Amino acid sequence: EAVKGYGDENGIEYNYYLPSGEDASDEDRETLIRQAVADGANTIVCVGYLYGPALAWAATEYPDVHFIAVDVNGFDINSEDGTIPENVFCVTFKEEEAGYLAGYAAVKDGFTKLGFLGGMAVPAVIRYGYGYVQGADAAAQELGINVQMNYYYGGQFYGDEKITAKMDGWYDGGTEVVFACGGGIWTSAAEAADKHDGKLIGVDVDQNYLGVEGVEAGKYKANPFVTSAMKGLGAAVKNGLDTVNAGDWST
Repeated sequence: EAVKGYGDENGIEYNYYLPSGEDASDEDRETLIRQAVADGANTIVCVGYLYGPALAWAATEYPDVHFIAVDVNGFDINSEDGTIPENVFCVTFKEEEAGYLAGYAAVKDGFTKLGFLGGMAVPAVIRYGYGYVQGADAAAQELGINVQMNYYYGGQFYGDEKITAKMDGWYDGGTEVVFACGGGIWTSAAEAADKHDGKLIGVDVDQNYLGVEGVEAGKYKANPFVTSAMKGLGAAVKNGLDTVNAGDWST
């Protein structure tokens, strides 16, 4: 969305390339980059740490192309010393801060039985979870109350029957709100929340629209999302694109 908006606003051509399926390989991501360059792209936005190995190859293969790597750090690209190639701009976030605010706000809003559903236990997801727990604890101490916290990594970035069953157990056991953090794993939490009148906290971007769309489609009785822990992905991408447009590139 950020690339689309920037392109429309500045009269710049853009395209969208997406790996097929959950099991895309480094070679699949390299193929997408190769296709983008062949189509004339001189700036490519790659999202997610899984692009690290592909970026290590692409930065050398295409030295005149600028790569904006969102949620990718130097060690994802170069595991030995974390060196970032000159034509790669890494955008990372302090997810623990957004997670902290989500946990703090949830308790301040009256929730006392909370859950954290992570996808794979990768650094960004772990930071979200740790921040969430600390924020909830801080708010509880201020209010002089006790809170309960369920914590689980699903080991995947998509929802399925197994994850939904886990969330059913949580909500049925009294959990009031779950922070679902990890790609499409939120779908299982939302499905379970809908059965038990539970609530959900979104991640990365404002996911409220997903609840709205679900209600309109007859999938949910009510929108389960109460808030989202956002980290400004759109603004970060725009800043990166601005540096390219202004000729002020820096890693």
